[in-house]
Amino acid sequence: MKKTFKMFGMFWFVLLMITACKTVEIYTEPRFYTNNPTTEFIILGEIIYESKDRIGYTELLKAAREIYPECDFVIDIMADQKKTVTTIEFFLLINRTEVSTWVMRGTAIEYKRR
Repeated sequence: MKKTFKMFGMFWFVLLMITACKTVEIYTEPRFYTNNPTTEFIILGEIIYESKDRIGYTELLKAAREIYPECDFVIDIMADQKKTVTTIEFFLLINRTEVSTWVMRGTAIEYKRR
């Protein structure tokens, strides 16, 4: 009986070790994703939008349409945060203020009409 439990335990241990060990492949080469490779577009220019309150794609698109009224879409979007820290020291009193500004960048494009 003990031998059966040992064999049963060893079987589950080996099965667990085989299924638990998995190799994960990491790809380091760049990948390119295209929604529709036949779509042609014109690059209008770079857009930079800064705000202290709120950022998002809608605000970036509005800023792009103010500069380029024919803008259809904004691609290659990056969002950053700029922090400005001001420290004032007066003897033992230390006053520190932080101001955050959100920055979004993107490229405005216009689809070619057929």
